[in-house]
This record gives sequence, C-alpha cells and structure tokens, in this order.
Amino acid sequence: MRWYLNDLSLQGQFNSVQDFETAIRAILSARMQVVQLRLNFFSARTLGNRPVLASLTFREVMQRSRDADFRRAVLSWIDRNGPFAEDDRLPEQDDYFEYNGIDVTDSGLGEAARRVKAMQSVATFSFPGGANPFDITPLYVDHGLHEDRMGRYAVENLWLIDQLRGAAFGASIAPMSWKALVESARERFPRLRLPNSIYEDERLAREPFDAVIRDRVISLLGYLDLYMSNRQPNGAEGIIAQQIVRDHFVGDRALFSGESPTNQRQFLRELTFSDPDDSGQTIFAHWHGKISRRYFRLHFEWPVPAGATVLKVVYFGPKITKS
Repeated sequence: MRWYLNDLSLQGQFNSVQDFETAIRAILSARMQVVQLRLNFFSARTLGNRPVLASLTFREVMQRSRDADFRRAVLSWIDRNGPFAEDDRLPEQDDYFEYNGIDVTDSGLGEAARRVKAMQSVATFSFPGGANPFDITPLYVDHGLHEDRMGRYAVENLWLIDQLRGAAFGASIAPMSWKALVESARERFPRLRLPNSIYEDERLAREPFDAVIRDRVISLLGYLDLYMSNRQPNGAEGIIAQQIVRDHFVGDRALFSGESPTNQRQFLRELTFSDPDDSGQTIFAHWHGKISRRYFRLHFEWPVPAGATVLKVVYFGPKITKS
C-alpha cells in the first residue's frame, strides 16, 4: 500500500504559520510512529513550492521556523529524503490526468491515479480547505485530454491525520496467504460478504500466494465496497455508485463484466456457488472482476438484490471458463 501527498491541496488556505506547523507536526509524528508511512508516503519534489498562506510557500514557512530541529526535519523530508513520487513514477503512454479541470499529471494525485489505473493499492492524503476543497473521497481523476477522455479513476482520499495513521497501521502487516487475505478483507470491507469457502476452494488453495494478485484483489473489492456504501436500502444507486457502474462495469476494458451467454450455458455448474448465508440456496455468479496476472478472476453476486445490504463475493482464483 502506498500513500501520496496531494500537493495541489495546498492552496494558501491556512490562516497562520502556527496552524500550518501544527498540521505538519502531526504528519511527522505519524511518520515516526508507523514504518509504512516512513517508507511509502510519497510527495512531489515541488511540494515545497506550494502556497501555504496567501504570501508564503511551504518552504518559506519552514525556513522561518524558530524551532531548528523541526525546521531541519521538515526540510530534510521535502527536499532530500522523500520518498518522492518522481523517483518511482509509473510509466504511462498517454500521460495526461486531470481533476476537476486541473492538470494533475505531475502531482501526487496524478501518480496515485496512474497506479489506480494499474490496479495498485494506493490512496492520497489531502489538506482540507481551500478554494478547491479536497476533503472528499474518492477523488475522480480523468485520464486524457478533455476532448479525448480514456477513462476515469476513483482515488481513495484521506484528509484527517487519524485516518492516515489508522490506514497505515492496518496495512503494516500485509496478508501473506489467501486465508489471511480473505480475513483482512473482511475487516477492511464491511459491506462485502467473504465466506471461508473462498480460501478453502481447492482451485485457489493449490495456487502459490502472489502479492501482486493480492493487491489487485484488494483494489477490486474496494470498488465493490464503495459501490455498496452508496447504495440505498431499497436498491437505489447514489451518484458515486452510478459512477462506479459507468466507469468499471461498462465497455470493452471494464474491470467487471459478465460471462458471455455461451460461457454461461457451458459453465453453468462451475459458475454456480453455495449461498454463503443459506447453504440450501445457490448463486449463479457469472459476473467477475478481472485480474490479468495468472488469469485470475473474482466472482460475485450481480445484480445485487434490492434489499441486500452486503454484496456476496463467492470466489477468487484461476479463471473458471477456460475452454
């Protein structure tokens, strides 16, 4: 898991040097407490140039700080030690990303969007307030020029230091087995039903554990959980849920799709699973999330029944519909 500081969220919104120093001290404290944040909390090298107050940049505020130890620690972080997003930038052929009309290509938010596009587990941390507020989640980042959009990606966003610290603590021990992945996902995604039968399935059990597949499973589950979080008890979809369906359930390159009618008929038995909440019932789960590595798939109940409050995930493992 990686976190990217959304440098564009610094918009000169702080009322005083003291208020900004308080916010930065909280970030430094979290980095000291959680090793994941020391290693995987990335910022842009241009962070120091962002406006903090109406007339002062991040670096200028730090250079004027009377606390020499604090000043050295912060300047060392933003100028020398990082880690910096530019030093490990994900290659992208059509490298233009935009958020709310703002070019974010070379920012922390842009790099986070590139990695969401690559199905990696990332999130941003933003400073709240400002003319263009970033205290919302997810942040929808458009890929491509306005006249030639190639996709939209939902970037999980945090804006409270306790959120960041909690997320980093939760990711400190990454699951290293299929069983641990399912158990961890249950805690992380409370709107999904993930039964033991997933890791007990011999098709998955005989497959060597793979951290890349783990991260992509988590990404797919994150979209499904976010969808359920914006779905009303009567089944009505909110704006975010509708956006997820448009972005990730429609089109040739969609992350989620149903099997073809031919495969539904040919693999009817293999795509039918026990209902995790009623062993006497079954679920025909031909809808799946796609994982290109080793041709894995994640199958789930879709469409979600109108009164359901959780989405049932019934399988992940090697592709079932192999001819």
